[in-house]
Amino acid sequence: MFSSARLRLTLWFAGVLALVLVAMGSAVYLSTRQSLLSSLDADLRSRASKEVVSLVARLSEASRRQLPLDQVRVGPERPSAPYFYALLRADGQVLSASANTDPAALPPAEVTREAADGDPVFVNTRDQQGEDMRLYLLPMSGPRGSYVLAVGRSREPETDALQRLLLVLVGGGAAGLAMASVGGYFLAGLALRPIRQALERQRSFVADASHELRTPLALIRASAELLRRHPEEPIAAHQQAVNDILAESERLGRLVAQLLVLARADSGRLSLDLKRVDLSAVARDVVRQLEPQASERGLELTCLADGPVLIRGDEARLREVLLILLDNALKFTEAGGKVTVQVGESAGRARLSVSDTGIGIPAEHLPRIFDRFYRVDRARSQDGGAGLGLAIAKSIVEAHEGRIWAESEPGAGSTFHVELPRSGPRRRREAS
Repeated sequence: MFSSARLRLTLWFAGVLALVLVAMGSAVYLSTRQSLLSSLDADLRSRASKEVVSLVARLSEASRRQLPLDQVRVGPERPSAPYFYALLRADGQVLSASANTDPAALPPAEVTREAADGDPVFVNTRDQQGEDMRLYLLPMSGPRGSYVLAVGRSREPETDALQRLLLVLVGGGAAGLAMASVGGYFLAGLALRPIRQALERQRSFVADASHELRTPLALIRASAELLRRHPEEPIAAHQQAVNDILAESERLGRLVAQLLVLARADSGRLSLDLKRVDLSAVARDVVRQLEPQASERGLELTCLADGPVLIRGDEARLREVLLILLDNALKFTEAGGKVTVQVGESAGRARLSVSDTGIGIPAEHLPRIFDRFYRVDRARSQDGGAGLGLAIAKSIVEAHEGRIWAESEPGAGSTFHVELPRSGPRRRREAS
């Protein structure tokens, strides 16, 4: 599925990029062509304007001396090689021309007549070798009537330049499109990787959730089957089965509630009742609440939170985070150990840490301890936990736009750190 999606994304990207390159290349080519031809036309117009002044004088001199017009020089005494000049009658007859003029390159008679009767015009022709020519026809008056001055030059320099430009545009565009397509294929893979990972996590989540739900449901069903097989006996005779049903129902209810919290967090709908909260007061209250449990286990539970640490957050959710962290610390710390809660500030952010002297977490498990249904030791699953506590704590902290991480060393204990912005999340989540 992802391979075909990656290929489709690459093809779409390549198609759009190809259209952009074609549009940009066409614009560059057409604008360059227009610029070259405009420059050529301006050059021919300038040369014709200069030549017509001296040509009128030479025609007047020839008329005074009664010389034939074919003896009148047209163009400079030393004309530039690419340029040629011709003096034409209104009917197209050539009266005089520069030595490098190819008669085939001169305009047809009807074009010459139109130029003689109207405004100056540009015309495209070809010489005997088939080379493209550009001519400027300028009507003029002389002592013996009206004439047309033709000034022309080959268009091959412009044509060659445009062909080279087209080759560069096509070659460069094709190479750029190929490289961009390869890069697009790579980037499409990177873009789809989080989606693939999210889908894999979702599948794993569904599989793990199904497994966790199956166990209490199986126990409830077994106990119910036991009661159904002995309908004549009083409930008191099967009190253990009833207790099992109640216990597993409670466990099932807790699991469903935890799954609901995670589902809301995933969809961005985890509601937060934001208000000013003293994190130190919350920590002291939770520690006071859990002190009897710690004493029963032979643990020393202390709270280092002297001054108030005010933040904007959801007190109930933050209390839940602390309860989760302390529950894990108490659960995996042996009798005689210590569990310490510390609240403070660092770089303008609130800091909360829960440290213990427990069994610690192996380094290879640290990156995954906040994953859903992940348990370092599967044998400890009998304590009723489903491996969702730390995942829920992470979701709540991230909903507050904070971060949570752990440091641990096997046999030396663990420390869980929570860092929260004092101003609260930028995007307010209203309680629903």
